[in-house]
Amino acid sequence: MPLDARQIESLSAVLSRLFTHADLERLMLTATGDGLYEAWVPAGLTVRRTLFDLLQELERQGLAARVLAEMRERRPRSAELRAALATACPEALDAQPHGGIGLSPQVAGVPLAGLPDDAFAPGLQKNVRPHLARLDLAIWIDRLAAIRRQVCRIEIARRAAGTGFLVGPAAVLTNWHVVAKADLAEAECRFDYVMRADGSREPGTTVRLAAVGLACHAPFAPAELTDRPDDPLPCAGELDFALLRLAAPLEGRGWLRLPDRPPDLPPEAPLLIVQHPDGAPMKLALDTQSVIGPNANGTRVRYRTNTENGSSGSPVFTMDWDPVLLHHYGDPAWGAARFNQGIPLDRIRAAILAAGDAALLEA
Repeated sequence: MPLDARQIESLSAVLSRLFTHADLERLMLTATGDGLYEAWVPAGLTVRRTLFDLLQELERQGLAARVLAEMRERRPRSAELRAALATACPEALDAQPHGGIGLSPQVAGVPLAGLPDDAFAPGLQKNVRPHLARLDLAIWIDRLAAIRRQVCRIEIARRAAGTGFLVGPAAVLTNWHVVAKADLAEAECRFDYVMRADGSREPGTTVRLAAVGLACHAPFAPAELTDRPDDPLPCAGELDFALLRLAAPLEGRGWLRLPDRPPDLPPEAPLLIVQHPDGAPMKLALDTQSVIGPNANGTRVRYRTNTENGSSGSPVFTMDWDPVLLHHYGDPAWGAARFNQGIPLDRIRAAILAAGDAALLEA
């Protein structure tokens, strides 16, 4: 339920007895990636007034319950705080602070320092909000939480091979070069492989492929095995994708719907890439000045965002979490890349439909 001024005043009074200015500075950097005074409230106020103004702004942006849950986690023994939240913001008692996805923040491929290693705190005010066309910050976070459950690590004989993602209840999309030489009877998709708050790894859930695990695919361009991937240019059918059929539909995860229109990606547009780098737990690469532009025949889109080993097959998104590309080139484990590039998902969708596998993309 929305917080009104009276409830915010009551919460501010309680919280001012539990948190100092220094506590709030650390908390906001951890919870959002933004400095308290740089992004949220002016300096020089009392703790209570700081909290009042902060909660007002968080409520306006739909983030109050998330940050109040973080405050509750930091003061778990405070019966006074629990009672105040039960009255004013009960959802903060049930909400779990997000986490589990690492963060690689970048500008034009150059790493950014000074942010928490948490994709849910990527500098929400300074790095995300200015680039959102449709979503507010709360919905942006909710979308990331949903995508977290839809991206998987592709394993062959229990060894990490790349990244994939659900595009239907029983269908995973990845690169053809990730599975081209594999025995698919030994292939599995590992979901929910993320980092726990204590630094340990959540092992996740593995899902095997169906008896006929490959639904359809398209090859990569031979030149993409070299450092001159456009000599010659990829032809229309060289889309480097594999659509994998799972042994059974997965319930409760949802999937990414492949677009039916070409991506609108102007130069310098930001991009998000969710990947399993080097077989490690899930990580978000966020680059606020990423796009270079399409290749000469529109079969690829190039960008500056740096990725790591294991990134092949990752979904690439706009800042509003619209899926637009299948990342396939720039993974240091495959080829001698000079830049990063992805394949437009609308082209892959058309190829899947032409192959007669439309049913795999539908409920």
